[in-house]
Amino acid sequence: MIRHIKYLKSVQRPLVRILHIKSPLQNATSVERVVSSANTTKEIESSMPYIIDGQKYNYKEGNIYQGFLCERVEPIADFGLMSCTLRHLGTGTEFWHLDSHDIQNVFSIHFRTKPFDSTGLPHVLEHLVLCGSENLPVRDLFYKMIIRSVANFMNAMTGPDYTMYPFSTKNEADFRNLQKVYLDAVFRPNLFFMDFLQEGWRLEHQDLHNPKSDIVIKGVVYNEMIGSYADNSRFFKQKMLNYILPNTYGHIAPGTQLEIPKLKLEEIVNYHNKYYHPSNARIFSYGSFDLEKTLELIDKEYLSHYDRIDTSFSRIPSEDRWSQPRCASIQGRPDSSISLDHQNRVGIALLMCDITDIQESFEVKILSELLIRSPNSPFHKSMIDPNFSGGFTKWTGYLPNCKDTYFNVGLQDVANNDVEIFEELFDNTVHKVIMEGFDSKLVEAILCTQELLRKQQSECKRLLYRSTVLWNHDGDVVANLKISELFEKLQTKLKDNPNYFEQKLEKYFINNKHKLTLIMRPNAVHEIERRQAEAKLIRKKLKETNDAEFKKIYKNGLKLEALQQAPDNINVLPCLSINDVQKPIPRPQIKEITLRGVPTLISHEPIAGITYLKCMFNTTGLSLNDAMLLPLFCNVFSEMGSSNHDYRQFDNIIRSKMARLECTAKIVENVTDSKTYRLGLLMKAFALDKNVWDMFQLCEEILLNFQLEDIDRLKMLVTNYITKLTLDVAKLGHLHVMTASSALVTNAAQLKSLLSGVDHIDYMKKYVKENSIEAIRDSLKSIGSKVFSRSNLRVAINTSENNVFKILGDYERFLTHLPILEHNIEAKEIFLLEPSFRYHNLDMPLSFCAKTFFAVPYAHEDHPALRVLAKFLTSKYLWPVVREKNGAYGAGARIGFDGLFNVHSYRDPNASNTMKVFDKTYEWLQAHRYKLDEQAVFEAKLAVLQLVDWPISPGEVSLDSFVLGASYDIYLQYRSRVLAVTVDQVQNVIEKYFRDEPKHFGKCILGPKSDEIEV
Repeated sequence: MIRHIKYLKSVQRPLVRILHIKSPLQNATSVERVVSSANTTKEIESSMPYIIDGQKYNYKEGNIYQGFLCERVEPIADFGLMSCTLRHLGTGTEFWHLDSHDIQNVFSIHFRTKPFDSTGLPHVLEHLVLCGSENLPVRDLFYKMIIRSVANFMNAMTGPDYTMYPFSTKNEADFRNLQKVYLDAVFRPNLFFMDFLQEGWRLEHQDLHNPKSDIVIKGVVYNEMIGSYADNSRFFKQKMLNYILPNTYGHIAPGTQLEIPKLKLEEIVNYHNKYYHPSNARIFSYGSFDLEKTLELIDKEYLSHYDRIDTSFSRIPSEDRWSQPRCASIQGRPDSSISLDHQNRVGIALLMCDITDIQESFEVKILSELLIRSPNSPFHKSMIDPNFSGGFTKWTGYLPNCKDTYFNVGLQDVANNDVEIFEELFDNTVHKVIMEGFDSKLVEAILCTQELLRKQQSECKRLLYRSTVLWNHDGDVVANLKISELFEKLQTKLKDNPNYFEQKLEKYFINNKHKLTLIMRPNAVHEIERRQAEAKLIRKKLKETNDAEFKKIYKNGLKLEALQQAPDNINVLPCLSINDVQKPIPRPQIKEITLRGVPTLISHEPIAGITYLKCMFNTTGLSLNDAMLLPLFCNVFSEMGSSNHDYRQFDNIIRSKMARLECTAKIVENVTDSKTYRLGLLMKAFALDKNVWDMFQLCEEILLNFQLEDIDRLKMLVTNYITKLTLDVAKLGHLHVMTASSALVTNAAQLKSLLSGVDHIDYMKKYVKENSIEAIRDSLKSIGSKVFSRSNLRVAINTSENNVFKILGDYERFLTHLPILEHNIEAKEIFLLEPSFRYHNLDMPLSFCAKTFFAVPYAHEDHPALRVLAKFLTSKYLWPVVREKNGAYGAGARIGFDGLFNVHSYRDPNASNTMKVFDKTYEWLQAHRYKLDEQAVFEAKLAVLQLVDWPISPGEVSLDSFVLGASYDIYLQYRSRVLAVTVDQVQNVIEKYFRDEPKHFGKCILGPKSDEIEV
């Protein structure tokens, strides 16, 4: 289970307007200088630490702190951290702390939890752990704490051999509260039978109150895994793991539909007693909060009550190496929009090294990047350029997710006739590289890219994720973060042996017999067979059930319903006070200037030697036909090279100097009145400070000299673009359905759906079928000639303060070379649409549902109260009814900057019931008016503040403000309004916006066809 709240992000940071200033204009220099410098190989430089704690660190090796022996203290210069590793004297529990000046603080506890079958035992246990504990007997602790906290990240997840419980927050009181909740949950869970029925699986009457109605299988995890493996990409990856590592990872830890109903509660209880013992735990913290307070809590309240045990039972052995390659074949779900004989997936995986061999794993990662990442990479040339597929499968590359790592490369949407040539193509490519060697420019480009990426200030959660699997297998997590040392060792090897990568390729790709070829073919009756298997399973279960047990099914159903409707005493849970959340985000260091007529925002937050560039081109004046193709244009124009360099040359140049360009189409409504909207093209780039001049030169080159003449290349990019769009629907179904329902409310939201939602997918598939690639090229060229102008440009630059003056000259020179085109339309009017209901019939077993209506824009005084109401509805109505009772994986309500209020469900097995729940929102609010008290409103405020005060990395300060146009003062006003929301204000917005059916609303369902729903 992964329960993210991050995707709900909707309040952004602001800008401050100050005096206009000017900067000197540097001498113009051609892009040839960039090219020539890119051709010169040089060593990767070691980064300097940007936080230095020195030798005066508080904790000393050999000392004991609150029952923990400090075993290892050392700096990690690449990330500006001090690492402190401790071990609990009584239980042997390892505790790893990363000391940072970051205001963001992270805590996590994880256990090594290998599965013995595919019943999903570790996964169901993860859910049950969060259903109440000895000291906190509250059902669904996780979700109840979301509304009593300002944590910006709370999660729980089951991996192939570990279960992890992380959270992060900037508030220390919140940090201490959540520590207690998480620790009590994992060490002292209740593990009640009724919670097992709800979260795991249960037999239940279809009509809960009719004991003669049909029997069905329900359960949150049961439904989750049906939805999860409806995604062919996810299923293909899972089976690749099972088959490449059959002895150690042959089981599916999250569980499968047919195996989960074999699981029993007593098995879970026994597993918890053994695998959730502190000796089998690893605890992590990051940030600036007092470490000793954390150690004291953990020792006094929990670990001191346990004795050490031998945990060798949970260790994962190395996989036995094969003597011969193997093949396997599986079946996947069909896609009705593609010819059945073009829906094959094929992949090859090879076992690599042990994850604890850090240097070797790092080098294999670089080798993997060389093979696949660039259009100059061998597998890209041999498998992608010929355009006989839909591109690489998701997760192609190096996968260090288990004790034994592996590399895999795969293709999707392959025709039947092309499946058989894949393995030959793979082998020929490898042999060719060994014979001819890697292109030196490619090696340099990939290494430079890795240097740039490692110098980015990594988000604290990413540091945790980067380390968890390695730590789970007793690897050296500190050495793993010393990236400079890993690079230096590799550089030395490359100097001493120019054929180093070729020899490593021979070792792992030629002489390695542990090789798997996996083929997935579409099964036209996949869903029919899935339903038949489920029906067969139910019949089998009923056959094994005696009369007394059958009567229990009915009684347990009623008992569970009563439990779900019973109020929880959430007052036993810790909760922040109003005094804990008074402090807003500090005012960012932003200046606004106008240079060569271009409004420019300069942010100089502390950044580790990297400069970030964002360019927003106003494209509101594009015709509808052009606007519909803008996302495709964004996806391909920077991948085609320029008039001076073909795409292969240009890719090497880009990678040797900067990160690859990221371009997206953006539609932004006016946050003050929602009467107008803008359409724009947002281009983002970043580079090391020493390469800023090159970054501007290369941006200029691609903006002014992009070319689309390589028809074969363009056709391949278009094909892969459409494939990727289609694959994202199952994963991002909740976002797609909200976009689709919003599209039925305003013309601006309608355009969003045409540019990014399921409507865009349908349009692009039809457009490509009806137009030649030459016609598509000409349309894209026309868009480019209308977009890149200084007269419709706004810019944001994030860099360090001492670098501002230096780069302004390079920036101004860049601006002077941009053309000035006819002035664009500034904005377009928003108008509301008539109510409607759409049903998108998709090939998936579960649905995504949404209902949307227009309320008020972000700056309106009612918006904060509506946002508080959305959080109240989510926690008190939608989550308990749609998720807990009806079995959807998730449900919620939200209101965006655009003023659109929506309710939605995620992986929903009961779409028709959910739509009725949405329609009865006002009825429920009236019947449960008593629930809307001061405490409930305060809890909803906390949930809103999680998003209002969302943390932003230094490289993205001003980005959301730059895109949306909100100022810091607007943010402060909005935040103060949220804190001031009262019960009466919430009641007022209920009456004002919910009593009568809105005049402008949209309903939408994405999912399997249903005869129960009238559209």
